[in-house]
This record gives sequence, C-alpha cells and structure tokens, in this order.
Amino acid sequence: MAGNKEHHPGKQPSVRKSIEDRRIDWISSLPELEAGNQLSLGIGDDAAVWQPRKGYKTVLTVDSQSEGTHFLPGWLSPGEIGGRAVSSSVSDLAAMNARPAVVLVSILIEPARTEPFFRKLYDGIAAACKDYNVRIAGGNISRGALSVTVTSIGEAKQKDITKRNRLVHGDEIWVTGSPGLARLGLLQLRDGIFGRSTDPGIRKALEAFKSPRARVAEAAALGRTWKPRAVIDLSDGIYRDLLHLQEGSKAARGSAPAGIIVEKDALKALEPLGTLCRRAGLSTEAIALAGGEDYELMLAIAPGSATAARLRAFKTRFAVPLTRIGKVTTKRPGLWLKKGLRGTLTRLKGNSFEHF
Repeated sequence: MAGNKEHHPGKQPSVRKSIEDRRIDWISSLPELEAGNQLSLGIGDDAAVWQPRKGYKTVLTVDSQSEGTHFLPGWLSPGEIGGRAVSSSVSDLAAMNARPAVVLVSILIEPARTEPFFRKLYDGIAAACKDYNVRIAGGNISRGALSVTVTSIGEAKQKDITKRNRLVHGDEIWVTGSPGLARLGLLQLRDGIFGRSTDPGIRKALEAFKSPRARVAEAAALGRTWKPRAVIDLSDGIYRDLLHLQEGSKAARGSAPAGIIVEKDALKALEPLGTLCRRAGLSTEAIALAGGEDYELMLAIAPGSATAARLRAFKTRFAVPLTRIGKVTTKRPGLWLKKGLRGTLTRLKGNSFEHF
C-alpha cells in the first residue's frame, strides 16, 4: 500500500500541486504591471502591502460579476467576463474621482472549466488592469459557480473626492455617453431584437454590455474643470440612480430630498440610443431610464460650469458625448419628467434595472 512505503534518508516525498496552486504559479509568472502604485508586497504572500501617497485618502470598493446573474452562459467570452469584472469595480472609484491603484481578484470557477478558459479569463482581467494602469495585488481562487469579484483600491485627495450627497437648487444634471445602450446590447443577446444585423450601432450596443469602460480619466478631467457637486456611476439606470442621488442629498441635508426634473427631449436625443430604439420600436426614454450596467457617469454641476469651450475640449479629448438631461429644484420635491415645448411636468416613473 502507498502508506507503507519506506522513506529513504535525503529523499523528499513528492507533493502533487493542486489546480489552484498551479494556477497561482502561472499567475505569479506573468509580467507585472509596473504602475508605481506603492505596492511593496504583492502576489506570493498571505496578503499585500500598499500605501497611498502622502496627503491622499484610501478609497475602496468591491463588485462581482456572476454567471446567471449578470450575464448568461455563452453571452461573453472568458476575456470579456474578466474585463467586465474589473471595469464594473473600477467604475465606482471613477465616480468618487479616485485614481485606481491596485485590485484584489477572487475567482470562483467550476472544476469542469478548462485551463484555457481560466487563462483567457485571467488574461481579460490583466488586460483591463493594464488599461486602467492598475496592479493586481493578489486574490483567491476557489471552486464554485463562475463568478469574479474585484476589490478596487484607489487614492484621492480629500478635497477632490466626489460624493452623491450634494444637490443644490438650479444645478444641472449631465450624463456621459449614451446611457441605456448596454440595455439594448442585453436585449439583443437575450431576445435578438435586431435580428442578425451587425451594423455599427448594434455593435456599439453589444460592446457597451460586453466590454463597458469605466470613465476614470473622464472623471478626473471633469473634477478639475467642471467641479461637480455630486457624481454617481450609472449601474442601475438613470431612474434608480437619480433616486440614489436624492437619497444621498436627503441624508446629508437631514430634510426632504431636492426635486429633479428630467427633460424627455434630452433623453430622446441620446445617440446612438435613440436611432436604435426607433428601429426596434422601443421608447428611448424608457430604455434610458431603466438602463443598467452602462457605467457612465451622471453628475450635478453648478449652472454655467458646462461652457461651450469646456464641452469642446472634453469631446475632443475623449470622444465621449456629454448631455444635459435635467436640473435640480427645491421647489418641487420628487422626480419629474418635462414633456414638450410647453414643459408639462408629470411624475417620473421608471423601472429599475434588475439582474436575471
């Protein structure tokens, strides 16, 4: 029997490495991203050691992407799953105007998944981290239904951190990109609402869902020039995230939340969302309001901050649209939709984004 084998002096018993150990060895062999992120101890020990620069605060967040909840089998390539997990987490730091520095990655994966699948998944994580100039400080690998959890750690000066809790009467509400586009990508994957067509607009919708991009550089630029009073990343759709802004403002003020008036015409003008919705026979404003997982930014800024020169500079640098969709009012609490030239106001109703 194996247990009765004699061990000879000087001989070490062979130990077969587990799949987890072999995968960690492979990860440790990958070239490290040298991002100057004050990481003095990284992968290979029980924990990592990181310190923000002098005068900076540490900003932390965590997010997960799970098969069956955030996407269905076959929708995303392994690399897209990994990249999406990083972007969804880093996006929270962007909303706070914090520079992402390091991430911790926890992967649950079924034993039946092949080694090439795992490596492509991790390659997607590593590629996204390189894109955001972030270092992987460590993490965990375990058996379970496929899920990737990314803890993102960043830094920001106290004066630069943007929160959700400051809405002032007269503030303008702006959004980056085309919120709702990821929702159309999801509907195409799930229901094939555009048939087999692969025109550029549909490809953009699919890309918005499969490979969202956290607006880190954009948030930093807006923070320097537009000085937003409140910012949130659009992960739950415009309607629900407007409620989050109101709730944050209410908690800070200790009183009734400020009202927000959303302009229907501004939502209908979002592109390529509007064109695609008309093609599919869908309401542009309904899709924009329900949205979900766009990871664009929604911000409240003082009137006059969005000058023509600043708008031109932003669009030239980032090639990302910026759209004014509404304003803040203390005279009419609640959420309101402004319709048409006469500006008729009706109570805003919207369906929040729900995972599967």
